Order: sequence, then C-alpha cells, then structure tokens
Amino acid sequence: MIELVPINDVRPSTYNPRKSDPIRLKIIELSLRKLGWLLPIYADKDGEILSGHQRHLVATRMGMTEVPVCYIPRMTLEERKAINVAFNRGTNDMQNSDAPDTLKQALEQCNVFDIAAELPDQTDVCPCLNVETVPLAPLLKANKGRWVPYARNLAQMLRKRGIQMPIIATRDHKIINGIGRLELAADRGETHVSVVWITDTQAELAQAMLNFLSMDFDIHTRYADLLRYNSFRRVRRVRSELGWGFIFAHYKKTAVKEYDVTDPKNAAHWKQLYGTSVVDFGAGHLTETQILRSIGVRVSPFEPFRIGDTDEIDKAESLRVARAFLADVAAGVKYDSVFISSVLNSVPFKEDREHIACLCAALCGPKTRLYAAASSRGHSNWRNVAGGNQISERRLKECIFRLEYEGGITLGDFQAKPKVQKYHSQKEFYDLFSPFFARVQVEDKANNVTAICGSPLPVDAKKLKAAIAFEFDLPYPDGSRMGLVDEAVAAYEKRLGITL
Repeated sequence: MIELVPINDVRPSTYNPRKSDPIRLKIIELSLRKLGWLLPIYADKDGEILSGHQRHLVATRMGMTEVPVCYIPRMTLEERKAINVAFNRGTNDMQNSDAPDTLKQALEQCNVFDIAAELPDQTDVCPCLNVETVPLAPLLKANKGRWVPYARNLAQMLRKRGIQMPIIATRDHKIINGIGRLELAADRGETHVSVVWITDTQAELAQAMLNFLSMDFDIHTRYADLLRYNSFRRVRRVRSELGWGFIFAHYKKTAVKEYDVTDPKNAAHWKQLYGTSVVDFGAGHLTETQILRSIGVRVSPFEPFRIGDTDEIDKAESLRVARAFLADVAAGVKYDSVFISSVLNSVPFKEDREHIACLCAALCGPKTRLYAAASSRGHSNWRNVAGGNQISERRLKECIFRLEYEGGITLGDFQAKPKVQKYHSQKEFYDLFSPFFARVQVEDKANNVTAICGSPLPVDAKKLKAAIAFEFDLPYPDGSRMGLVDEAVAAYEKRLGITL
C-alpha cells in the first residue's frame, strides 16, 4: 500500500551506493514537476529509504512536505544493502548489458529538456496514489514481443522480498516502465496487475526518466568491506574434483571432472609435475586441499572466509585455518608449487589481488612454481553482460550486471550477499604477477586466463608489509576483523629472515 507521509518520516540510508550529480538531480526535479511521483519511495518500517534517495533529496530542496511511500518488511542490514542494489536496477526496464554509461547516452539522445518544455507542470503531484488493479490480458497483447528477461528476474527478486511495484502504462496499454513486472505476473499465472496510467503526451518523458535516468554506482567504496567478505565460495559451488587451476599446466581437456587425481597413475604423475608440498591460497571449501592430502601431498591452505553447511562465514574456523597456514609459513616449509585457483575472480579490487600475488610470491623459493587461473573476458558471463546474446536458460534466470570502477567487473548474487566477479585479460594477469616474478607465462585456455610464474624477484619489504596488513585484517559481516596482522608479520619475518 502506498501512503502519503511527512517527508521527514523517511530518511536516506547511509550506505546507498549511487552517486548523484547536479545535472541528473536537475533532471529528477524536472521529472517531479512534469510527471509527479509515478513510483513511490520504498522504505522499511523504520523509515530507512531503500529506493528513492535522489527523489527524496530533490523533493526536500523543492520544499515538498509530503511524499508517497510504500513500506516494506523489516530486513537485516545485509538484506537491506542487497535490496538497495536490486532497487537501483529493478526500477529500470534494462538489459543486464546496460550500465550507467550506456543509459547516460540514451538519456542524452532523448533531449529531455526539450520534451519537458512541451508539458505543463503536473497538477496531480502523486499519480502513484491512483494506482489501479486491471486485467493482465490487454497489457500482454499490447506489449507482445517486448520481453526483457533480465528485468523480469529483478522483478522476481523484489517480489520474493514482498515488494511489488506498479506498472506505468498509457491508456492504450503500452507499458512505459515495468515490462519485467508484467512478464513475471504472466509467468505466475496472475490475472490482474497494478497500473499507474499516464497520458500519451507524458509517455516520452516518462520513458526517459524511468528507464534511462540511472545514477553512477559508488558501490566499490560504499560497499567495499561487504564485497570483500562476500567473496567466499558459495555452498552451491562445492565440487568433488581438482579445479582447473590445479591441472591446467598439463591437462589439455576442458572437462576437469574426467581427471581423477586419486587414480594411482595420475597421482604419481601429478606429484612428479607439481611436487609434494604446496600452497592452496584461497582454498574455499578445502576440497582440493583434502583431495591432495589423500594422495600424500602436504598442503598449506589459506581461506579467510570459511563457511559451513550454509552461506554464513564461520569466523572461528576461518581463524583456525589462517593460524595453521601461518604456522607453516613460520616453520619455513618449502613449497614446490603455489596454487591460486579461481579466487582471483572473487577478489573485488585490483590492489587486493596485488596483495595476494605479493604474499604468495614471498612463499616461493628459486625452484617454486606459482600456478594461477581465473575466468577470462572470453567467459560467457562476461560476454553476456558486455552485450553478447543470452546463451542459456540458466543465464536467463540470473541477475548479473556490470560495474564500471574497473574493467571486467560484474556484480551478481545480490539477493542477499552481493558478490563481485572479475574477468581478466591476459595483460591484466601478466601485470599482476610480473612485479614479483622474473618469468611469467600467461595464456587464455577454455575461457580461463592462466599464469605459470617462476624465479621470484627479491622480496619488497614495504609491499609485503602492506599485503600482510591487508590480508590478515580482512573484515567480517559482524563488523569485526581478522586481527592476525602481528602474527602474520612475525611468521613472514621468521621465514624470510627480514624485518618488516
């Protein structure tokens, strides 16, 4: 239900990841004057805004004393952050390949100020209060062939949270905003939907305002810690075989499930190639660690975000694994190979990945090889959000979109735990490891970029100290941090015989 409430009854969230700018705020004011509130502000029961921050700001500047609000069920902070992102995408009829830059271009091409000049100021300030429940069939007929699966997926995500936004349409049933919401209603077998009607003369401006006006995301600074601790490998990603990163150097097939390293012949061959003492950095569920241990390999795993049977981080177990890793570091265990498999896809920031490369390089002796693998720009997920065609039924059900703070970055899984994925180019992989190794061989295989590194360069104490300060003080969802920096410094100092 949409209510008209005093403007001070709702307040902006402190973590909203959108950035505003004067031009787009001016456009929002234009929208409110010419179209009114077509969609309400969405806020939780405590008045925290989850959708409508910029409109609330502009309305305050305009001197409005009341705003339309739809209150939604209470959620945890993590859920509110996730749904905030979903709202920022779910209000637009956009493809997952759309990003602020493409939407900005579309908006500029609309000449919104010229369009608005032809419209009178809206006398009905809150059209969304006049929402009507109407039959679905005429809307389906009038909009046949306009479906946007990505918009439908976002609508479904919001619906699961008890959020059902109205459709904006003209009286001839042409949908201006909400095509995904219509498709979802049809898929669910519903016969009626909620609609806010606008006139034909308002349609062009409303189309631009509701679908193209998108603020830039500042998620990489506002949500930095959240993106870091949400990088853990999900329960659904459990596998029973060695990942590609542990076999790409010798295994030429792409079907890794066909390779059974526990077969005695394969086990002997694997150990001949990679040795009997290795590091599993970013060990996830410790699947590879356990498999390799079963064939007699000594493994030092490091995984800062250990989970149990659910997608919840077990900090105590994470610290146990980290301390066991540091004990091996301090003991000076010599490693034949260091593996960084897949984890670099989930590390959200370039400087974080550089810290990992630095930490791992410091564990390498003259004959140690470092093997790294991560999804490349050729991966179907990246090609999809970069403008490629939807390629599978599973992809049609996903909600993934690009972020622009760095090339090859997507955000997905944001129903509850938003997670970044980084898709690497060969040059990026080379540049990541070349500051730490004299020999870096990079290839792109089966939509994965791989690196084999040897001949580690002398340790840069300043870089290593910064890497330790970062990696061993990672954040956790409860607001605490790992707190193992001193222990890690002592372990690396003892191993390397240097002072950090």
